[in-house]
Amino acid sequence: MNVEDGTNEGRYLYTAIAVVSIWLSTGLASIFAPDLVAGSQQEHMPIAGFGDWLWGGIATALALLAASRRVGGATRALWAGMAVAVGGIWLVVLLASVFSPQIVTGTDPTRIPIGAIVSPIAGAIATAFVSVFVAGSAGREQEMGGANRS
Repeated sequence: MNVEDGTNEGRYLYTAIAVVSIWLSTGLASIFAPDLVAGSQQEHMPIAGFGDWLWGGIATALALLAASRRVGGATRALWAGMAVAVGGIWLVVLLASVFSPQIVTGTDPTRIPIGAIVSPIAGAIATAFVSVFVAGSAGREQEMGGANRS
């Protein structure tokens, strides 16, 4: 454990911030996103409440996977960047889920909240890119050649 420069503590703190931002966004989108309205009786189905938890779980697993990777010499800036990027991604997911337009079809208007369906999937994919970048980033020791042993 690398205690003297605080890299492990930063990793856990910023990963926790990223995970909290994922689930805060998922919960708020599940509450405030428009419902899927279909059928002659205009039944409401909270589509975001049914599907967002799955994509939030996948994004959480990806963020935790990046944090579990042993990146030698990684700085707090790398982990803070991950937290800011993931938090920004899921803020966009929340805003797109709640405020994007709906598709309205038919004489009994079926309203499909396309943003509430698509944005969590896009958020999980974007979180995967950030997590792969963080997990694959070379730390200070590896950049200087200190950890390269062939």
